[in-house]
Amino acid sequence: MICDVIISKTNNKFIARAKDWPEITVKENSRAKAINSITSSLIDYLNHKMELVKIEVPLESKTGNPWVDKFGWFKDDPTFDDLEAEIASYREEINREMGYSAR
Repeated sequence: MICDVIISKTNNKFIARAKDWPEITVKENSRAKAINSITSSLIDYLNHKMELVKIEVPLESKTGNPWVDKFGWFKDDPTFDDLEAEIASYREEINREMGYSAR
């Protein structure tokens, strides 16, 4: 597992904080000691003092995002391929009028 650690120096002390677990902080006299100490603290914390679980959060059928709410509407539409071709043709026409070339 890779953990991001923020290291700062204040009053000749190195302070190391685990980015994702801000409650894990150490203060040492050297940068190397701070890194070793935060590593040990994270190992202890992640193995013995916390538990990671996955839960399902039920959402309403509408997300509030109009793009997501409309997702899949055209999956059984027999004219969708024609619509897609018309959109592509229109885009090409606009690009030609604006002087863009196809790549």
